[in-house]
Amino acid sequence: MHKIDIHADDYCLSPHTSENILDCIRAEKLDSISVITNMSCFERYARKLKDESIVNPLKLSVHLNFMEGHCLAEKGEVSDLVDERGYFNISWGSLFVWNYSPKKYMRIKKQLKAEIKAQTERFITAFGREQELRFDSHQHTHMIPICYWALLEVIVEQHYQTGYIRITKEPIMPYLKEISLWTSYKPINWIKNLLLNFYALGMERTIEKNKPSWQNTNEPMYLWGVLMSGKMDENRIKKLMPGMIRNAERKGRILEILFHPGTVEGDEMGEEFCNTDANKFYTSTGRHIEYECVLSLQSR
Repeated sequence: MHKIDIHADDYCLSPHTSENILDCIRAEKLDSISVITNMSCFERYARKLKDESIVNPLKLSVHLNFMEGHCLAEKGEVSDLVDERGYFNISWGSLFVWNYSPKKYMRIKKQLKAEIKAQTERFITAFGREQELRFDSHQHTHMIPICYWALLEVIVEQHYQTGYIRITKEPIMPYLKEISLWTSYKPINWIKNLLLNFYALGMERTIEKNKPSWQNTNEPMYLWGVLMSGKMDENRIKKLMPGMIRNAERKGRILEILFHPGTVEGDEMGEEFCNTDANKFYTSTGRHIEYECVLSLQSR
C-alpha cells in the first residue's frame, strides 16, 4: 500500500483550533501535526499534546510562523519583521519582495534566522530532542528562497538533527482531470499552487546539494491541500484520491494530505491575530468542513 500521511496544520494557533485537532488525534485520524510555538496558548496545549502523544504517538513538526503572533527572538533582532510591541506585521508578499531585494536580502535573512532558532528552541524545550526535527511553516513561507536558506543555515549552524522539511509540491493533473470541480477552486489558490511548485524545484535541489553529511535524506513527497485549502471535504477527497495516489506512486513519493481542521473562535481574535487577511479563513466554515472530513476518514 502506498505511503500516505494525514496531516493537520496549526496546532496551538488558538485554544479552539487545538481542541479540534486533539479531537482528530483521539479519534486516531492523524499521522502528523504541525505546532505553532509563538502563540499565547502554546505552553498549555504543548502539555496537553505531550499527554495525548503517550496514547496516540504522532510525528510533530515545527510550524514556523512569521505571519502573526509575538516574536520569540528579541525585538531588536527582528526589527523589520515586527511592530513596536513585537507582533509580526509583515505579509507573504513582503518576504517575496525581500527575496529579490539586493539591499535587504542579507539583513532580512539574518532576522529570519534569529526567529527560526528561537521558535525551534521553544519547540525542543517543550518536546525534547529524542526525535528528529521536522519543519514546515505557516502559509508555506519557508518555500520562499530567503526563508528556506535561513532555515537551512540554522539547521547546519545549530546542528539540528532533521528528518523532514516540507516541500510544498502539489500535483496539478488530478485537478485538471476532474472537470466537475474546476469552478470550486479559488483563482488565488491556482496562482499559489503554481508559484510554490516552481519554488519546490529549486528547494529540492538545494536541500539535497547542501545536506550535511550527518543529516538524513529528505524523503521525496507530494503535498495535497494547497489548491483545495478550506475545501478539503469528503466529496472532493473521494473524487481526487485515486489520481493523487497514482501520481505519488508513479513518482515514488510520499503523499502528505494537508488539512486545517481547527477553527478559531471569534472571541479568541486578540491582538496576536495581526494578519487580518488570514483571519477570515481562521473563523471560516471551511475549517469546520475539514474537521468533519478528517473525522470521517478511516482510522490510521
